[in-house]
This record gives sequence, structure tokens and C-alpha cells, in this order.
Amino acid sequence: MKVVMLVDLKKVGSRGTVVEVADGYAMNVLLPQKKAVVATPENLKRVEKDTLAAKGKKDMDAILAQKALAQINGKTITVTAKANPTGGLFESIKEKQINEAIEKEFSISLPESAIKLDEPIKKTGVHPVTISLHQAKAVISVSV
Repeated sequence: MKVVMLVDLKKVGSRGTVVEVADGYAMNVLLPQKKAVVATPENLKRVEKDTLAAKGKKDMDAILAQKALAQINGKTITVTAKANPTGGLFESIKEKQINEAIEKEFSISLPESAIKLDEPIKKTGVHPVTISLHQAKAVISVSV
């Protein structure tokens, strides 16, 4: 029986693909658990429409990410932290603090996973930080 997958399943198929499975597996597992629908022309059109809509949303997210990162590229943000007289920080600066400073200063909300630090910042000074989101990249300076 031909079915259109609604979820990703190992060894069966990925979401949106048409696969041929045994009738019993389709009737007893995939269809009752709503992991697939029968591959009728209406269902194929609906899945194709959903796939195009998801692709359009992903493209729009990429465009918005590019605009946001272009706005902050090359800028400097300031993060305050307590330090000893030699410049060592009592608490290291991590992605979360950098993200909060970006939100506060530029009103841009980014996922913490977009901020790439080789290791947490442990000394005062100016440190370059790379931000990458949807294949767009920006480098900002973090002043501690």
C-alpha cells in the first residue's frame, strides 16, 4: 500500500515522502497512530502544499535572520561582571549573558545556540564573538 508519511520514521521514510509498505503495517500501525495517510490524490496535494508552505517559512526566517545579523554585525556590546585586580572574572561570561546583552541593546531575540563561543570569556577586555543563524553570520565585539 502506498502511504504519505506524516512523521519521520527510521527504515520507513521521512515526512512528506510517498512510500510503499505492507498493507498490514499500514492498516495496523501507521494509519491508526496517524504517522501516515493513504496516498490519494487529495492527500498528495495537501502534503505538497504543506511542504511548500514550510519551505516558504524557512526562507522567510533566513531572510529575517540575515537582516537582524546585518544590523548587529561589527557592533560592540557591553557586559558587566565583577573582576579581580588582574582582570580575571569571578564568573565567566557565557552565551546566555551575551544573548541578554544583545536583546537589551538591539532588541533582537536570538537563540543561544546561534552564539558561538570557543570557551567562556574569563578575562576583561574586548572579545570577538561569532553569531551564525540560518547560514548568515555576524561578528560582534563583547566588551567586559
